[in-house]
Amino acid sequence: MRASLLFLILALPLLPACQPDSADPAPAASTDAPYDVFGAAITPDDAVPVQSVAAAPADYAGRTVKLEGTVTAVCQMSGCWLTLDAGDGTGVRIVMPRQDGDYVFTVPKDIAGRTVVVQGTLEETTLDAATQAHLARDAGAEADEADFEATPELQITADAVLVKRT
Repeated sequence: MRASLLFLILALPLLPACQPDSADPAPAASTDAPYDVFGAAITPDDAVPVQSVAAAPADYAGRTVKLEGTVTAVCQMSGCWLTLDAGDGTGVRIVMPRQDGDYVFTVPKDIAGRTVVVQGTLEETTLDAATQAHLARDAGAEADEADFEATPELQITADAVLVKRT
């Protein structure tokens, strides 16, 4: 009895260390699924190619869309954004949602070149020079605000990101 009680007293403080670190991106999918799931659980069914959305953004603006594309860049600081290749030298930026100052979820930093399916709300926005310099630094480049000018951008705030496994 004393040995059991002593074991409980010694082991109980270690239990919080067994919890996963919520700041690390962790897929919610099982290991046999073709995608790792970040955010809400969705399927890739009915995803529209990112090129279609980029070609006619007014048709999708303000709506929830599900699109598929190839990742060209990922925030190397925290995985809080990624960009998808729209095929014409432009891209669509996917930003992860925030709640109470923290990201609801992030994505792995090593997914450039991978196929993803993203669901979220599309908006047409303009990035100022300071934001563009910040994003360039997040992507690992040296950047100065003077190197940029205000630029229109398509942006989706993601509810879910599926990353296709290799």
